[in-house]
Amino acid sequence: MDQDRRDAAAWAREWQIKQRNRRLLMVLGAIALIALIGYMINFTIIHVERTTFHSAEEMRKAMQGRFAIERDYEDIIIDGDDITLTYLSYTHYNRDYAERYGYNYDEEDSVYEDTIIKWDYRNGVIKTGWMGDIIVDKDGNIRRGDSYYGTFFRTDKPRPEPIDPSTLKHPEGSMNADISSEEEEAFEEMQEDLESTEDAAEDAGIESENDVQA
Repeated sequence: MDQDRRDAAAWAREWQIKQRNRRLLMVLGAIALIALIGYMINFTIIHVERTTFHSAEEMRKAMQGRFAIERDYEDIIIDGDDITLTYLSYTHYNRDYAERYGYNYDEEDSVYEDTIIKWDYRNGVIKTGWMGDIIVDKDGNIRRGDSYYGTFFRTDKPRPEPIDPSTLKHPEGSMNADISSEEEEAFEEMQEDLESTEDAAEDAGIESENDVQA
């Protein structure tokens, strides 16, 4: 009887070990499956929503030039491994805005410069020193990694010419001008975008270069 009890106890311990090992394998398998699914989702996002390249040099060559959000008077220019983000002064470039709200002689463009530290061609990402990741979408346009920022579209058009204030009918603005809710929302978004960039630049110890418009 003692031997039977010992055999039964040994069998029970062995069964518990096997059950524990089976549960451990199931957990590890579930983790591996989740990791595989995550990898597949990431792979799909990269290859469906982004442009990838065969080499860093191919990517570097393809991404030179000007990319702009024309309606917001913002652009990014990539020249070699240098990248420049510029917020053009609305009052100096948007004639309708200047006529309605006045031409601000003291306002300046906000210009930020950075360096591209890695052309991540496999993932369609341009890595910069402080501006963050620049994502290349499936159409070859770019956006900053934070989804808050809009898409900068590739363009062959040069920057617009600044307004000559002497050509304005109402350089002081119109007394009857009212800003629409859509315009106010757009201006607020632009200001938030600029403030976010200013904060990132300040954290990196970068100062903007301001071009004063004559």
